[in-house]
Amino acid sequence: MGYPFILLDIIRKGFQIYFNPLQKFHIIKYMGLLLLFLTNLIFPLAGIGVILGFLFSSRRGLLKHLIPEMRERFGLEEPGTLIEQAVWLHCASVGEVRSIAQIIPALKELYNRDILVTTTTQAGKETALKNKQISQVVLVPLDFYPSCRRFIRLANPYRLFLVEREIWPNLLEAAHRAGVPTAVINGRISKKSVRSYLLVKPLFKRVLNYLRFAALQTPEDRHSYLKLGVASEKLLVCGNIKYDTLNEAPAQLDRVDKILTALGWNTHPILVMGSTHPREETMMLRAMPDFIKQNLKVIFAPRHLERLPEICETLRQSGLAHAFVSDNNFPKSADILCADVMGLLPALYARATLTFVGGSVVARGAHNLLEPAILAKTVLFGEHFYNTAQPALALLESGGGVLVNEYDFKTIVCRLLADPVQLSNMADKARQTALTFKGATQKILDGIQTYERTTT
Repeated sequence: MGYPFILLDIIRKGFQIYFNPLQKFHIIKYMGLLLLFLTNLIFPLAGIGVILGFLFSSRRGLLKHLIPEMRERFGLEEPGTLIEQAVWLHCASVGEVRSIAQIIPALKELYNRDILVTTTTQAGKETALKNKQISQVVLVPLDFYPSCRRFIRLANPYRLFLVEREIWPNLLEAAHRAGVPTAVINGRISKKSVRSYLLVKPLFKRVLNYLRFAALQTPEDRHSYLKLGVASEKLLVCGNIKYDTLNEAPAQLDRVDKILTALGWNTHPILVMGSTHPREETMMLRAMPDFIKQNLKVIFAPRHLERLPEICETLRQSGLAHAFVSDNNFPKSADILCADVMGLLPALYARATLTFVGGSVVARGAHNLLEPAILAKTVLFGEHFYNTAQPALALLESGGGVLVNEYDFKTIVCRLLADPVQLSNMADKARQTALTFKGATQKILDGIQTYERTTT
């Protein structure tokens, strides 16, 4: 039937309801199908908007392979190019791909099948390709029913696990129609998304109830799924598997030690600022004159490395002595080091006196607060921590974390550095807090095994 099945199904259900008054109370149920059809009607216009937006984006240079990527985006792979009957995990980007690293070997052992991973972003795909446990990695097709249906027909997956927030109505509809069991693992959902989904609740109630189960991060996520109409018996609260990947012995420590020695920073206190955004870097630069008086050195790792030309110009205009990791030139006069390379941040956190996690002073929801905490580092962050609320609140409650803003950042940093004993006690509390967040992976695996036992 292909794509027209949605319209035909709507017409058929409409006649049933019209000619049988006893079925009229079911009309809400079929609203989901109508909304699904409408999303596919407007998809071409939305798709054009996305393409135009990308073409004029500053990040256009990241797209290195236009034709192959477009083929994958529209599910146009050639027959035989996708592995079949694999366990399929769909992730958004780099963070989600990294978070599933520990669960993949367990899924391979449980199902004794290949692992197929799809990602939404090219960066996520490149990260997944580095994992030798993954049999194949491709970009997920856009959420357009014909594309999703064709992809699923070619891959014929054995199971589909959606990771975190990847709820795509057409993907779930196509999987259901093809008889592919689906579930969410490490699921989370923002309040903003819930508000949007509730505007089209019949649609999300329809597709979310196709899930066999959803292993969610927090009780709040469970409550959100309930509001969207998902049956309570399908919902588990397991925690966040991302925290099971917290590295207590980061790689590249030797490299960082050599850099610090070259800079002459071994005896200096060091503030490491991870995953920073422009306003957070400006906040740091304003504070630098006072930091220099306190003998404090600063290392910052920008969240988006494509901003590097802008960062170079900002540092040049600041007049402050600085260096870049990628230059391999480390003058002893430098007070600021920009970590403009991937993968070095955990090792930098390990050598920090104090840490700050970005995306929190600006409204980005905060990045991984527990990454420095597990290394026994006191963590500074801003009030916008909605993407990592539980760790943020736990760190604040234990005393391992401190809230800062653009106005008190300098004062709080200087105060903490002035009391090394207090700072050390806070760092121990940060580590103990981080340890309490481990264990989600095993809970999810227990949930999967329980589901498999009860459905076979």
